[in-house]
Amino acid sequence: MQLKEVFTRIEKKAELHSYIEQIPAKYKKTQKAYLAALVKLSYLLYITQSDQKPQIKELLEELSQIPFEENYDYWTWVEHALVLQARIAREKEQQGLYDQSMQLIEDAINTGEETVVKVKHNVQARFVKGETLSTQTIDAAIKKNDTSMECEQRILYVMKLFKIKELGAQPPYTDEKVEQESTEYMKRINEIVEQVGIEKVEPFK
Repeated sequence: MQLKEVFTRIEKKAELHSYIEQIPAKYKKTQKAYLAALVKLSYLLYITQSDQKPQIKELLEELSQIPFEENYDYWTWVEHALVLQARIAREKEQQGLYDQSMQLIEDAINTGEETVVKVKHNVQARFVKGETLSTQTIDAAIKKNDTSMECEQRILYVMKLFKIKELGAQPPYTDEKVEQESTEYMKRINEIVEQVGIEKVEPFK
């Protein structure tokens, strides 16, 4: 399935129109940038708009249709969409959808030659231990008093936390630690959105 087809279907959904039209044209110049903006949108709505779950579901259903084609510039974003879809399915006790989302992630990890698959499993093993997490960009945004940048970087951090959770958190990043940090970061994101308005943060900025 072509990305352009997915984008077209998303843009035609009336329930998403008010959000999509607010995404700046600069993000629509390349497919990768537009895909990233749409995935960030799904997380922003999940974190800040508890009454927008149907819209998030529609958006994630379309993004989850993008197949793995061994291009991680794109797949990394699709994977994050699948993680959020899985999380919501788990919260709603929709086991079938949860399994489907996680299977697509697992299939991508297990695609390729044996040595490539081994490397991908090693990367995942480090990831679920939290070894790739860093607050450097968040700290830089706070130091510059750039709340919009801070909000974006906190969303990206939450995306990683959710991925750790769904892939199977490993010490020192236990489920409890992931949920504690997620709650803390989402609280701050909501504070920033309340302070500056949702239209002043990514992907609307």
